[in-house]
Amino acid sequence: MTIFKYFRKGCLLLVLLLWGVNAHSQEKVTGIVLGLAVDGTEEPLPGANVHWLNTTTGTITGTDGSFGLELVETTDQLVISYTGYSPDTVKAVPGKEMKILLHQGQHLKAAEIEESVNATRLSYFDVRQTQVMSEQELFKAACCNLSESFETNPSVDVSYSDAVTGTRQIQMLGLAGPYSQVMQEQMPGVRGLQQYQGMSFVPGSWISSIHVGKGTGSVVHGFESIAGQINVELRQPSDPDRLFLNGYGNQDGRGEFNLITTQRISPKTATTTLLHASARPFTIDGNSDGFADNPTGEQFNAINRWKFHGNKGWEGQFGVRGFYDNKIAGQVTFDPERDEGTLNAYGVGITSRQGGLWAKTGKVFSANPFKSVGFQFSLNHFDQDAYYGLREYTAQQQSIYANVIYQNIISSSDHLIRGGVSFMGDRYEEQLISPTQDSVQFDRNELIPGAFAEYTWSRDVQTSVVAGLRADYHNLFGLFLTPRLHARYAITEQTVLRLSGGKGWRVSNPVAENQSVLATSRELYFLPSNEMEAWNLEPEEAWNAGISLSRDFRFNYQNGTVVLDYYYTYFTNQVIMDLDADVRKAIFYNLDGKSFSHSLQAQIDYELVKNLDLRLAYRWLDVKTAYRWNGLLDKPLISNHRAFANLAYETKNRWKFDYTVKWDGSKRIPSTEDNPAAYQRSSESPDFFTMNAQVTKTFSKKFDAYLGMENITNFRQESPIIAADQPFSPYFDSSLIWGPVFGRMTYVGFRLRLPHPEMADGNKP
Repeated sequence: MTIFKYFRKGCLLLVLLLWGVNAHSQEKVTGIVLGLAVDGTEEPLPGANVHWLNTTTGTITGTDGSFGLELVETTDQLVISYTGYSPDTVKAVPGKEMKILLHQGQHLKAAEIEESVNATRLSYFDVRQTQVMSEQELFKAACCNLSESFETNPSVDVSYSDAVTGTRQIQMLGLAGPYSQVMQEQMPGVRGLQQYQGMSFVPGSWISSIHVGKGTGSVVHGFESIAGQINVELRQPSDPDRLFLNGYGNQDGRGEFNLITTQRISPKTATTTLLHASARPFTIDGNSDGFADNPTGEQFNAINRWKFHGNKGWEGQFGVRGFYDNKIAGQVTFDPERDEGTLNAYGVGITSRQGGLWAKTGKVFSANPFKSVGFQFSLNHFDQDAYYGLREYTAQQQSIYANVIYQNIISSSDHLIRGGVSFMGDRYEEQLISPTQDSVQFDRNELIPGAFAEYTWSRDVQTSVVAGLRADYHNLFGLFLTPRLHARYAITEQTVLRLSGGKGWRVSNPVAENQSVLATSRELYFLPSNEMEAWNLEPEEAWNAGISLSRDFRFNYQNGTVVLDYYYTYFTNQVIMDLDADVRKAIFYNLDGKSFSHSLQAQIDYELVKNLDLRLAYRWLDVKTAYRWNGLLDKPLISNHRAFANLAYETKNRWKFDYTVKWDGSKRIPSTEDNPAAYQRSSESPDFFTMNAQVTKTFSKKFDAYLGMENITNFRQESPIIAADQPFSPYFDSSLIWGPVFGRMTYVGFRLRLPHPEMADGNKP
């Protein structure tokens, strides 16, 4: 822990130094940008662009819509713009907290200001390193669900967990998906028993934007963030479209349809309904190994959400959600009605269901737009019935969440305080039945009340420091303290340095999070570190520290951004799944030694010529874990080196071309040397390239169509399933996946949107 002792001292020295450096900084203008929709609702606009007229000096509003900007000598006019709202130009008022309202669905009569906004942007003003992926970015690929939405983002890796179920999982900083906190509109999203497949239950067409942050996040949103935070914003009643349709189909037989409708009930009330249906009715075995390339099945998903605007700054929203997902996978000869639970053919069946509701309400005080109080609440039920060959796994989770947040400034907007209390409760019921081992029934209740406080200090537009601390009491494991610190310093108007550090913790669900191991013949063993709690394993705890340097530049009359970041994660406790100790076993136990991750990434975004954008990235990873019988080893199936390139071009007649190429270095493969020679695999994978491309034609502001291809070169991992010819033998294993399992895939789709009637006649949505 020595590195964190010096990190804390270094941050303190940095704050003191920057206070002195900025003691005589320029005067600035501060304020908040709010959006006024046609229905009369008023809400902060995070990520709005604020810049001085006829200059390149500007900033982007924070998550609460606030901004701060140094004065310039050439003008006192501020230009404010936000997608879906009319831009505005206002006179700056230094020394006063400005409140700027943008109107939705209208445009200036005298002149119209057009501005190119990057599809993915890094906020200049945000103290945390957060990338905002807009709808523009998401439309570069098919994005059928959340797990497929990161194909053009080099910070998030997406890979298949096994060669049978077609489940995709993410990684950040070289760490598995459960170490990233996935939220839906700043509330708990994919967590608990949903970690394995939960991201596939969020339809891509429902998403309006994704906020990706590396490292620990704000203590306001909980204690579970270790590698990063992913916050998903869904389409809502304040959006300009009254109707949105999306259809998709691919050569593998998958088809899906999304329908989103918005009705404005009154000037202060609106509702949105989101519907999704998808199916894959038949099997394809492209590599002729006897197993279906993708599971068949269907998914139905629905949300109804309401938003209202009350008097004196009160506003709120609530919604209900339900989904049903059914997958059948395995050998092409498998018939679930005939073969389930028998040795006739190997099959996998996974049925998942969820129902829930959520509500958010809050008040922004008109006399002080920085003062607010908010309340968040959600209630969810999730259950899953699954079988993998002769194994059966059933699980249920009931969850309740409540969060009260108060925010205000102290004397000026340079000092912002947020605090509150929270409660998270989970009821888990899990049962694992295996023909070769005793069945395991594991139930538990987790009750976690907590309190948090976060202080933000900013000095002019150059310097910001956010210090947070939360305390949570777990009814099974006791008290946990979670400190976090973020700092930002603008070296110049184009260059920003960010530091972050802090702690995160979580309770692992080892079977639910590693269901890929159920699609093997390995027996599961749990080496207890306690007598009763959470599969007899202790919670996971880790420290994360990071540094990021970003710079905006202009070369050859075109704009660009370069970002260099490094993050180090050190586990003080971790749940290990050991596949190296015995090729016939998967052994779970708590860490006894070191486990860490080094992540170094460089990324450049640059407009080569007008309307031709280039994104290049390279990442180096060093992820190691101490295994009980084999010592310190590279984490399996993770590349040490990865490179990425994306080209996006748009013509004047509304054709869009997107091309992405990725290179993955070699990966360590768990040992299979005790298998017969025919069922052994190399200890290291080869490096490989994959390529995706998409062409989109926008016929009008209301309709566009797209054609795309994934894995253009048709590269596949050879024989991804060990002992595919003997699935009930001791050698069967479909989990050692290092590359693409499926070949070239062509798809087509369309999008249709209709604006509200008041926006249809000449007004831009």
